[in-house]
Amino acid sequence: MGVWVGNVVAHDRTDHRRTIEYSIFNGNENNAFAINRHTGDITVWDQASLDYEANRRVHLVVLADGGPLHTAHCRVTVTLQDVNDNAPAFEQGHYRTAVWEGQVHNTYVMQVFASDADSGVNGQIEYSILSGNQNEAFVMDSVRGILATNTVLDREIISSYKLVLQASDKGSPPLSSTATVRVQVVDINDNSPAIPPMEPVVIAENLPAGYMVIQVSANDVDLSSTVTYTFSDNASAAGSFAIDRYTGVVTLTQMLDREEQTAHRLVVWASDSLHQTAAEVLVQVLDVNDNVPVFSQDSYQVTLPELSPANMLILTVAATDRDSGLNSKLGYRLLSSPLHGFYIHPDNGSVFTNKPLKYVTNGNVIQLLVEARDWGDPVRSTVTSVDIVVLDANDHTPLFQQDTYAVSPLEDTPVGTTLLTLWAEDLDWEYENTHLDYVIASGNEDRRFCIEVGAVQTESQQRTAGSLVLCQLLDRETTEGYILTVTVSDRGSPPLNSSAVVAVTVADVNDNVPTFVSAEYHAQASESSPAGTRLVQVTARDPDRGTNGLVRYDIISGNSKGHLRLDPHTGALEVNHSLDYEEDSKYALTVQASDGGEPGNRKVAFTVVFVMVLDENDNSPYFIFPVVNCSVPENLPAFTPTCSVHGIDQDAGPYGQLTYSILSSCFMDYGSGSPDRKEAFAIDSLTGDIHTRQTFDFERESDYCFIVEARDKGEQAATVRVQVAIEGADEFSPVFTQRQYRFILPKNAKAGQTVGHVMAMDHDGGLDGVVEYSLVNPSQLFSVNKTTGAVFVSGPVYRKRGSFPNEDVVELLVTAGSPRMDSRSTTSLVTVNISSSAEALVGVALGVQTVTLGVSLAIFLLLLVSFVALVLRYKTKEAAIKKAAALAANLNTGTFGRTSGAQQHNGIGLRELRAPVTIRVKREISLPIRNSDSSGRGSAEGETAEDHEIKMINEYPCRKRADSAQSGRVPDSGVPRDSDQLSCHSEDGNPGTVVTTVSSTRLATGMQSSESLHTFKEEGGGEGMLPRVRVRDMEESMRGYVPLSDSQTSVDGSFSSLLCPEEQLRGSYSWDYLLDWEPRYHTLASVFTDISLLPDEDLQGGHEGLASEACCLMHPPPLITGVAQPGLRAVPPRMPLRSMHTLTRRPSYPKYAYAPLARNTGLTPSAMTPSFSPSLSVLTLRTPNASPVVSETGLGVFRLDAGSLLEGEIQV
Repeated sequence: MGVWVGNVVAHDRTDHRRTIEYSIFNGNENNAFAINRHTGDITVWDQASLDYEANRRVHLVVLADGGPLHTAHCRVTVTLQDVNDNAPAFEQGHYRTAVWEGQVHNTYVMQVFASDADSGVNGQIEYSILSGNQNEAFVMDSVRGILATNTVLDREIISSYKLVLQASDKGSPPLSSTATVRVQVVDINDNSPAIPPMEPVVIAENLPAGYMVIQVSANDVDLSSTVTYTFSDNASAAGSFAIDRYTGVVTLTQMLDREEQTAHRLVVWASDSLHQTAAEVLVQVLDVNDNVPVFSQDSYQVTLPELSPANMLILTVAATDRDSGLNSKLGYRLLSSPLHGFYIHPDNGSVFTNKPLKYVTNGNVIQLLVEARDWGDPVRSTVTSVDIVVLDANDHTPLFQQDTYAVSPLEDTPVGTTLLTLWAEDLDWEYENTHLDYVIASGNEDRRFCIEVGAVQTESQQRTAGSLVLCQLLDRETTEGYILTVTVSDRGSPPLNSSAVVAVTVADVNDNVPTFVSAEYHAQASESSPAGTRLVQVTARDPDRGTNGLVRYDIISGNSKGHLRLDPHTGALEVNHSLDYEEDSKYALTVQASDGGEPGNRKVAFTVVFVMVLDENDNSPYFIFPVVNCSVPENLPAFTPTCSVHGIDQDAGPYGQLTYSILSSCFMDYGSGSPDRKEAFAIDSLTGDIHTRQTFDFERESDYCFIVEARDKGEQAATVRVQVAIEGADEFSPVFTQRQYRFILPKNAKAGQTVGHVMAMDHDGGLDGVVEYSLVNPSQLFSVNKTTGAVFVSGPVYRKRGSFPNEDVVELLVTAGSPRMDSRSTTSLVTVNISSSAEALVGVALGVQTVTLGVSLAIFLLLLVSFVALVLRYKTKEAAIKKAAALAANLNTGTFGRTSGAQQHNGIGLRELRAPVTIRVKREISLPIRNSDSSGRGSAEGETAEDHEIKMINEYPCRKRADSAQSGRVPDSGVPRDSDQLSCHSEDGNPGTVVTTVSSTRLATGMQSSESLHTFKEEGGGEGMLPRVRVRDMEESMRGYVPLSDSQTSVDGSFSSLLCPEEQLRGSYSWDYLLDWEPRYHTLASVFTDISLLPDEDLQGGHEGLASEACCLMHPPPLITGVAQPGLRAVPPRMPLRSMHTLTRRPSYPKYAYAPLARNTGLTPSAMTPSFSPSLSVLTLRTPNASPVVSETGLGVFRLDAGSLLEGEIQV
């Protein structure tokens, strides 16, 4: 601080005497420098703020201020000089590294770095090892800081080094810093494992598998060396031992056997994967007492007589032991000796009898158990058996287990039941000496018991038992006990026997049913009988003994209310609660007598006790309600039912019968009045029905009141008050005080203001005499008060502008009647003069008239338009009919006329007609029967037969054109759609044959059902729905037609009849035919003749004037019958050709069928065949007395394309 840096001098050229002040303007942010404000000397102010390493140059801006508007500045650059003020610094304070042991001299270990912020000599660093370099193991490069080994390192001697490194600069004075380096010497496997010598191991031979014998431990000075242990491959005992690969623990894999091998030598190898060392382990096996003595035989057997003496040698047993020493020394002893009858020598195993044999044995075989045991620890032993077969002698008498037996069977024990099993014991063991026989020696005189002998296998031997069996039923009431003597004997030589006594006591069972002394009992009790009154006693007896003979009595039904009680021990029936005759007049009690048998086996008997309850008059009559209200209309005749009273008496029987009577009036003047009033009502004494005794007048008396008494035969009574109201009738009509009322509307009358009053009077009484008023026709101007009759204004009242005086009066019709429905009423006319009211600017009446006039005008215009439309339609129809009639007449006299001879062309000049003409045709064909099960031929063939007509039609199907396609199906005329069978025939034409074909194109449409015209007529039209025919097209189609021959026109109803003569078309039809009409059958010849005349669609070129293709009008013609017989195979429908224009019309819902004389239709019925649908309805069509075009039902219209012709039937 205070070190001078430099001087700044500023001059003012304008005034040398001006005082100039200096200051540091910029660059001295940390206030490291200061300037003298007068001299401009710059000095160091804060030495600590200057750092050469941070900023080597400082740029100051010095400001010279000489006063206002006299300033100048200059830039001063201060260059700093470096000093050694920073010590070297290592990158880390502590380093860790590792180096493998055994490396060569000058092996690189690591490199450290230190930095010094100073520059020049002050920043140059030297590295050195300060401490920790034991044995000069490392060397340090002073310039580069590389640490390297100086000697060969051995981890087993020194495992790690802690070096302190120093970095110092070359400044003056020098500065330094230190860092610690931890060098870890990494171990390598450079030493072999070593196994120290081991002492021999001694183990017992009985050690189990898995027992640890010894642990082999090898030492390896290398760090983390893994030593593994294995047995030598040629070790003979390796199969009994195992060594753990990593721990060196040697264990047993199986138990050793000293008897097989006394010592084992094991060679163990220890390896660290690079070096290995071998060592030997000696295992010596110690003997243990692990072998049991073994007898020379598994078992021994010897035979002796039963009377053998004592101390007699029986046999000698011998055993051996594989062990050595004390473990192999043996001793003998008897484990079992019955009654101590035998003994054995402990050293040599000789067996002797200790007493005579007969006192020892209790059977034919004696079994001794001999044990051989060594002296080892623990002791090992072996047991063998010695069987001594004793020959038996019959020296024992059979004896019962006890001298006396007692048994108590129930008396209902079934036959065959075993009562007792007797056992007798015989100490002998041979079969003859032990087979026993049992017999009943005495006490069984009636043979009620039997002895059954049977063999029973016991644990030691098969024994014989005697079973005492019941052979006949017992009856305690007959014999209560038996004493039997049973004897048992064996079959020895000589036989021995003994006896025992069996006492049989018969136990009682509940086998008797209690019996009542009487089948039923009767008793009577008054309903006033007190509780405890004894009525009757029932008695039953049971011959059984003890509790089975004790009888208990119980009521099981008839006493649900508990009014009676039955003593369960004595059978006495008593009154339990007070009786009530009205509730229960009699009791029918079912009493059960049960004995004291076990539950589920009790015997019961039943009896019935009838108890009659005697009635007492203990209930008084009473009425449910204290007052009974009745009503009766006036003017009814006497003896009219009024109402009924009904008293209730809880008594039954005679005491419950009541009689009724009228006592007196409710008021004191009932008897003092007129006789009519006193005798107004009467009552039926038995039923309580009240009826009138006179005719009542509501206006004279409107109500009555009297007292009715109900009395029983015990002189107990009850009363009720009866109030009878007389209902008035509407007898009189209201009467107005005036026949007509006239009122004048006041000026400026307002709504609600009264105009006047009407009044009517009614002579009826009550509600019928109340008068209410109302208007018959409600008015918008006036209303009438319902109760007072006041007529008041209900809305604004205006009179018409310019009205006449008589038009200023409003008439009201007022009716007066009572509020009841359908009451009598009277009307009166009320007129109100409204001339004083204001005139209406826009009257309500004028508006109503305007609306009415507008509606009327609209209706008139609508009617006028309808009339004009009808006239135009009629004119159009008339013109079309005239044209069609002229065309039809020419057709009938031309192509369709009757001719004979050669061909004849059409003589009608239709070619000149150019405009299309509409032909309207009327058709009306009756259908006598729609469906039929007849074939039309009168055939009597079976149901499965097929009509020949169907076969023929199917054999010649109509062939289509090559370019034709199917269109909608067209039904034939007169045949239902669902039964329509379509077919057609073709026939080749020739110049000499009459043909009716289409000249250039096929037909455009099929024909719709003809009866639909009936529907059109009934429904009022519809003829406009049929297609139209253009006359020009018909003219061109008619060219080339030939006339029909005369021979083809002679058959009635045939196809040729379609071509009607001209006189028939004009209406001169033969009435004889019509009057003589009757159903007839057509011959099949004529039918098929008609079919043969159908055109052939296969006609090709070679015939001038004829079409190249043709098809029949009907596609195809109908069958003979509309519906085939049941069972006949149906003809599959064939669809018409392409481009058929279907006749379109609305469906006709009703179908009508008319006889020829039924209606003047102008058409005869088609195919007049009885009882079935029309056959060939179109082909046999007749047209009597009418034009084929015009009919009274309307016009049928159809249309044909250009060049087409309706074949043979223009009148369709």
